[in-house]
Amino acid sequence: MKTAVIADIHGNLPGLQLVLGDIAARGIGNIICLGDLIEGGQQNNEVVELIRTSHIACIRGNHDDIHDNCLSEENDTWLAQLPETLCIDDVIFTHISPRCKQSAITASVEAWNAFEELPSRLCFIGHLHYPALYGQISDHSCDSRSYDVDAGIFTLNPEDRYIISCGAIGYPRSGGLYLRYGIYDAHAHTVEFVKLKGPLLPIGQAKSYLKGSL
Repeated sequence: MKTAVIADIHGNLPGLQLVLGDIAARGIGNIICLGDLIEGGQQNNEVVELIRTSHIACIRGNHDDIHDNCLSEENDTWLAQLPETLCIDDVIFTHISPRCKQSAITASVEAWNAFEELPSRLCFIGHLHYPALYGQISDHSCDSRSYDVDAGIFTLNPEDRYIISCGAIGYPRSGGLYLRYGIYDAHAHTVEFVKLKGPLLPIGQAKSYLKGSL
């Protein structure tokens, strides 16, 4: 079964709609959202409403946790009760890190530390806003292996463990001007990194909301 993995929408409703349309065109019915639905764009309430009413499985991001956005009471209550982690078979879906101490995984050594606390074979993370993939099997001690990923299909080694970021819908970091999401195929043991041209948040607007934080 294929699962589409989306993350970091930050109020970008047109971008979310385009990505969901691409997912539907591929015939993928299972979607998991890795959080940060709000803060950045002007359509925060509409984004939460669309994710909620579409019954998309979702976890709570750091910007969903504490915010001052004007949401409907129903959407605000729904957002507040979202879990921080979803565990499905041998896969963990979370926003920042599988570690108890939450810290962004921006380098191979940070991923190596995270593998020490990762009980599952795979972990999908959001928060970074760019595609990244780390494997536990490495040629170096006290380090993980960082793979160069952009777009296309990556075949997972069944003997290895991975931490995977598929990128963001709201606005990119280090990934070009693209909307990004991922497709995990549990049967084929692959992850497809998808990038689409489409509406992104103006970077100045995004910075005004997100200055000083990921």
